[in-house]
Amino acid sequence: MRKLNLMLSSLVALVAWAAEARENVSPASATILSLPIHQQKKLHPELSDPVLGDQAQIVEWAWSPQYAERFGLKPQPDGLPNGGLWLVGVKIERKQYQQWQRYTCKVIGLMDNNLEIIPPPGERYTDFPLGELPGKLAVSEEISHQTEQRNYALGFQTWRKQPISEREKNHPESSDGFVRYVTYIRQFTETLSYFEASVGCSHFGNPVLLRNEIRFPTRLDGKNDDNPKVGAVFEPSAVHFDLPDGLMSRIYPYTVDADDWTSCLMMRAGQAGRTLTLRAKKSNRFGNACEPVVKESN
Repeated sequence: MRKLNLMLSSLVALVAWAAEARENVSPASATILSLPIHQQKKLHPELSDPVLGDQAQIVEWAWSPQYAERFGLKPQPDGLPNGGLWLVGVKIERKQYQQWQRYTCKVIGLMDNNLEIIPPPGERYTDFPLGELPGKLAVSEEISHQTEQRNYALGFQTWRKQPISEREKNHPESSDGFVRYVTYIRQFTETLSYFEASVGCSHFGNPVLLRNEIRFPTRLDGKNDDNPKVGAVFEPSAVHFDLPDGLMSRIYPYTVDADDWTSCLMMRAGQAGRTLTLRAKKSNRFGNACEPVVKESN
């Protein structure tokens, strides 16, 4: 219980800090300057990551009026509506996977623990780091693990805001099926669950054109579903929430940078079949800096 209280206090403090920091930012520059990268005291002035600056991670938050009231925060004009999702954030970090470096994007949040979703097993679920397992073991474990997660994993979709056809109205622009849970705590507080899920940085859509949605399955695939051919997380019965446009307008430029730089870092490390993103190719933003690094033989 003490650990849960400490974790909650840290999370509430972070959200309170984010709210206070926004007040010191002029509206004209809010899109750029509202992130922690521009607000925290510099940790390592000698370092400069191309996406994160001198920070280990950047996070942007959105919360609901009920969350603000419960934890003593000011209401957020562009935040979440009252409902099952109380707090949501997008977090970007730089990670090492075996010989490769890449940026990761995650959706994190607090939600009502009475929602009738299919949660991960156990009271406290933590995903194991597949990228740190050696060779064949990593491959075999990943296959079995992905199969296991299909029953309860999140889904992520982007929908056109102004569809021009019936198909665009009824089908997503893009989707990242079966988003992997990283952490799930069923009773983070007495009434709220905490979740953290890994979403590919490339799957976040431009909030000017698209709305971004996370989904939670409520039924097992093929059992009394409206369409047994569709994964449970994409059934109409699934619980779903939009990520607020205000949140996405602040974090989206960083997800774009994270996606482009990941493709460059992967190419430098010589990952087979890896190419630059189409954006990076068109802009030639990296020049020849992403060519595979050839190790000199002794």
